[in-house]
Amino acid sequence: MNAIPSQRHLYMGTFEAEAYWRDTRLASLPALPDRASSAIVAAMDELLFSFCQPGDALLTRYAMSPVHRQYIAELGFHPAVNERDLTDGMEQAGGNVSAASVFELLGSRKADSGEDFPQLEGCVLSPFAGLPYVEEAARAWGITLHQPPLETIRKVNAKTYSSDLKRSLGLRNPGHIVTSFADVAEAGRKLLRDGSFLIKDDFGVSGKGNLHITSTQMLDRIVSYLRGQERKGKQVLFLLEPFLEKERDFSCQFSIGDDGRVDILSVQWLANTQFAYRESLSPDGAFMERLEREGYFSLMQDVGRQLYQDGYYGDVCIDSMTLRGGKLEPIIEINARKSMSLIKHQLDNFLAAKNMRGTLTNYSLSHDGSLSYEALLEGLKCEGLLFTGEREEGIMPLGANTLYVNTGGRDGKHRIEGHTSTPSSNATVRGGRSSAKQVRVSGMSADYGGSEENGMAKPDLSGKKEAAGSERARGKGRLYLELVATGDEEKMRLTTKLERFLAEHHFTVLN
Repeated sequence: MNAIPSQRHLYMGTFEAEAYWRDTRLASLPALPDRASSAIVAAMDELLFSFCQPGDALLTRYAMSPVHRQYIAELGFHPAVNERDLTDGMEQAGGNVSAASVFELLGSRKADSGEDFPQLEGCVLSPFAGLPYVEEAARAWGITLHQPPLETIRKVNAKTYSSDLKRSLGLRNPGHIVTSFADVAEAGRKLLRDGSFLIKDDFGVSGKGNLHITSTQMLDRIVSYLRGQERKGKQVLFLLEPFLEKERDFSCQFSIGDDGRVDILSVQWLANTQFAYRESLSPDGAFMERLEREGYFSLMQDVGRQLYQDGYYGDVCIDSMTLRGGKLEPIIEINARKSMSLIKHQLDNFLAAKNMRGTLTNYSLSHDGSLSYEALLEGLKCEGLLFTGEREEGIMPLGANTLYVNTGGRDGKHRIEGHTSTPSSNATVRGGRSSAKQVRVSGMSADYGGSEENGMAKPDLSGKKEAAGSERARGKGRLYLELVATGDEEKMRLTTKLERFLAEHHFTVLN
């Protein structure tokens, strides 16, 4: 919901917001770094096009693929976008560009004349989440802010805040807040008497910052790990919770106005893998009736009012679950920001206007980047899989950059930092641009190059090596999509056809 609906809005954001809220002085849980996954998350901001109304702007870390821009324009989305990466030219300025949020990158571009960037002055910022450097970026570009102070945003997104709120509302399982390695050992041993438990980082997210402790041996190793950090001056702050045997994850999205009004927007069923997001699905009527009957929505209103009393207004997503045995666990944690399920809600609204429904899902894929986004869409279209807005079902790709961010292939100023493969004359660039002839989207028209007879290049749908002797390294990408289907049977049929298509074009599904 736009806080100031009469003005143009600017949508942008860094999805892994918790990393920017977290205090660097805090001790951390052991984790294996995954640069490929981090690069994918950094490219997820393309999905915010789903919020854009006519006249709105969308700034993304990496310039949106002209092919994708043309595709969403045909669906009715026409955001003004940046035609250069926000990171373009920033490496020479020094600093860790890969770790910078989109707001830090935008604020550092204040000397730019605005070339290849839409007009931002007077736009009201609607971020995925409030982060550091928002105010600096707003001053540099004349953007209007309408959000709480950063410290308030940070406070209400902490896991310890969710725990305190659950305790104040008299809810079950508020957890144990621990502030030393000794606390972890003591509280952990007590929890293990009744079963396994979770250790949660105060700002853990999407499968990172959570550990499932199942034995005293495992607990002892974590305590030793934290003891070493505490001796080096790090501060311990974690939330310990009993591991709950869930039946189903779900979430509730609502907005809090600057006048304190709480508007419930949607409920979405969730499919998660190892605590990480997998997909959002629309619940059935019986489930919604159960939530109403058990006072869930009344509780969400109470949560919203408490957030407002604590100084927050804006988007909220509450993670919840049903447990084996039938009990409802209404609050797992609070996410005071936009969410994947809110994106799903936006797509629900878009499809509802056409009497259609869909599921927001994703495929993690290993591929070499040789099948361009243009060829991918053309291949899906030829197979009768591509959603066009005129059919009752199909696959609606939601972005190109998450798929190609780790496979390089961009030429000239759009070259991916650190990528060493050398594209051939017909190589594809990230997001589906052809290096032989760039796609032009001015006025929403496109010239894809190709033969003079038909004006359209015939894409190579083989997904094989581009040229003899030109072996390309494989990388990890992720294809986010809305699977539009009228029912479960149609959804399964589309899924089967899509997975066959991906296999035939040398994509390996990782999830």
